[in-house]
Amino acid sequence: MNEELLKGSKKIMFSAPHSAPHFRNGKVKVREINTDSIVKELNKRKDVPVIYKIKSENEDANWDKKSTYKQICKDYVLQNDIHFFIDIHGMDYNRKEDICIGTANGKNLKDYDEIITKLKSVFNEFGYTNIGIDRPFSADNIRCVSTYISQECSIDAVQIEINNKYRFSECDEYDLENLIKCFEKIVDIL
Repeated sequence: MNEELLKGSKKIMFSAPHSAPHFRNGKVKVREINTDSIVKELNKRKDVPVIYKIKSENEDANWDKKSTYKQICKDYVLQNDIHFFIDIHGMDYNRKEDICIGTANGKNLKDYDEIITKLKSVFNEFGYTNIGIDRPFSADNIRCVSTYISQECSIDAVQIEINNKYRFSECDEYDLENLIKCFEKIVDIL
C-alpha cells in the first residue's frame, strides 16, 4: 500500500494526499512537509479517521482523474457515514495567505456561509488572519480529492492549504502544535 488509513469514531475525516513525493505531468513534486504529522496527531487526539500517503507512486491523487487514494477515501466515507471531509495541503512561502479554504466556489458545502464563518473564526482565533476563500486554490476540479469526495459521496468537503512558513521548522513562524490545536477545535465545532 502507498497510503495509510487510520480509522476513527468521529464523522469528520482528514486527508493528506501529498505527504509523500508525487508525480504530476511526468515530474516529481516534493512532499508537503508535516501534512501527515498533522493528520496523524488529529487521529490520536480526536479519534478522527485519517488517510495520508506514505510513499510515492506514479500518480497524484489531487490531479489524476483516477487514483487508488481517492477510491479508498470514497469507500471509507460511504461505509462509515462520514459527514465532513478535510483535505490538507501545503502552500508555497511566496503566497500572501496564511490559509486558503477551497470550496469549489461553494459547490462543496451545503451551508457555505455558516461553515466558512466558523472556519475563519477558528483560524483567526489561532492567529491565522490572512484567509483566502477559493483563492489562490478553489479545488473546483473533480480531480481534486475534496471535490471528488463531495460529489461522489454527497457530503461537505474542503481543501485547506497551509502556508509553508507554519509547517517548516526552519521558519520563524513555525508552530505545528498551534496548527494541530486549531484543527482540534475545528473538529469540535463541526
